[in-house]
Amino acid sequence: MKKLGIILLLLCGFTKAHANCVTSLVPLPIVDSVTVDLAGNITICWQPVADPDLSFYTIFMVNPFTGANDSIDSVAIGINCYTIPSGSNNSDNESIQLGVVAVDICNNNSPVGANYHNTMWLDYTFDVCNASASLVWTAYDDFTSGSNVLYSIYVSINSGTYNLVGTSLTSHYTYTGITQGPTYDFYIMTVENIGAGPYSSSSNDVNVPTSTFLKIPAFNYLYSASVVDSTQINLQFYVDTSADISSYNIKRGLDSAGPFVTIGAVNSFYGMNPLVQFTDDADLNANQNFYYYKVETVNTCGVSGFSSNVVRTVWLKAKSDGVAATNTLTITPYEGWLGNVQQYEIYRSIAGIWESSPIASFAPFSDTIVYVDDITVVFEGDGEYCYKIIAVENPVAHVGGLPEASSISNESCVMHEPLLYVPNAFIPTSNYNYEFKPILTFADPESYLFQIYNKWGQKIFETKDVQQAWNGRIHNSGKMCQIDSYIYIIKFMSAKGEEFSKRGVVNLIN
Repeated sequence: MKKLGIILLLLCGFTKAHANCVTSLVPLPIVDSVTVDLAGNITICWQPVADPDLSFYTIFMVNPFTGANDSIDSVAIGINCYTIPSGSNNSDNESIQLGVVAVDICNNNSPVGANYHNTMWLDYTFDVCNASASLVWTAYDDFTSGSNVLYSIYVSINSGTYNLVGTSLTSHYTYTGITQGPTYDFYIMTVENIGAGPYSSSSNDVNVPTSTFLKIPAFNYLYSASVVDSTQINLQFYVDTSADISSYNIKRGLDSAGPFVTIGAVNSFYGMNPLVQFTDDADLNANQNFYYYKVETVNTCGVSGFSSNVVRTVWLKAKSDGVAATNTLTITPYEGWLGNVQQYEIYRSIAGIWESSPIASFAPFSDTIVYVDDITVVFEGDGEYCYKIIAVENPVAHVGGLPEASSISNESCVMHEPLLYVPNAFIPTSNYNYEFKPILTFADPESYLFQIYNKWGQKIFETKDVQQAWNGRIHNSGKMCQIDSYIYIIKFMSAKGEEFSKRGVVNLIN
């Protein structure tokens, strides 16, 4: 009897120590998170189960094809995290559902499928025209605190450090400003209790390829603006032909702040020369105004906005002073060069013939500058003087190896009325003042007529050559005329076609 009592006592003690074997009730592990690291490994972590009869934990995964609960591995007591290596999971392509059950020494286990957490699966679509990536991911709503979570978006550019670029309370985020060339990698970190924690989970990493994104121009430079005539201005601009640009809008204004209006466009094409030429002939008057220009790109999505530098043409206004025999030039500066202006050169034409060298040069200036040209040493031609200014850029390193630029102003012309000086006497027998010749400037030489008459009205000399003088002889080759007073008649036309004539008396003396 004593032995039987001992056996019964032992049985009762065993039953009490392993109550689970009778009740089959095993506590369900609380899963803290299922997360994916940057290498693609999936890790599930849970809180340890306080059960003296606990034997091990079993990791389950929902089969994506059958929906069945597949047991994938078991771990010993004391281990509370389990990792599925990247090569053994499909976290880059789908959301993975994992759970854990506790198993006791009697092989009882907690309910399968009652504590599944799904990985956040991050995917993207991109908008080529807006250079943006729309990130979307599987919502993480399995925390014990519920679905009130904060998502943080991280990006790594060119394999650099991941940086926080934004947060969201929803499972989508748009990242803008992607450019062609760099690599972009993203992942999402979520923290429960709207970021308060304590638990968190991260998504898979995705790489957004940029080869299909629009390439933004690296440069768009308005190189030069030169006046051809009062109705035409030539522009040169240098563009990035590798960028995804469909056309270039040329814009013009009367002020650097605008408004600018589109006065023309140049379409982009394969193999185009990066130095683009454009002539503005749209209702302008370059003799009366200076103009501001800029070039704006239009990408292949029809979006405009990448603007060049703003330039201003050189503008020149000339005014004549016949009394002082001067021409006063008022000049506005060129604006917009990368290297700024090195100097300005003034060129002059007389009677339509341009001088080969500048008559003056001067340093850069702001606003306006005035230059006075004394023409007393150049009383030539028909009285028309024209001027133009050439601005020269400072030496500077230009994209594409372009040389320093230059810009030509409008041409401004003035007319001087004819000037006539007639001596009142001459001495043919002297070594000085031995001939009689009017001094005439700014007249049409083809219209010139110079005649001499004696007091009886007989014509004794005539020439149509403004350089020929009367030497006191009849028709310059006959008998010397006597000392007396003679009548002269001078006729000519100005360059404008106005008729002039002068009649007077010259004294031939001895």
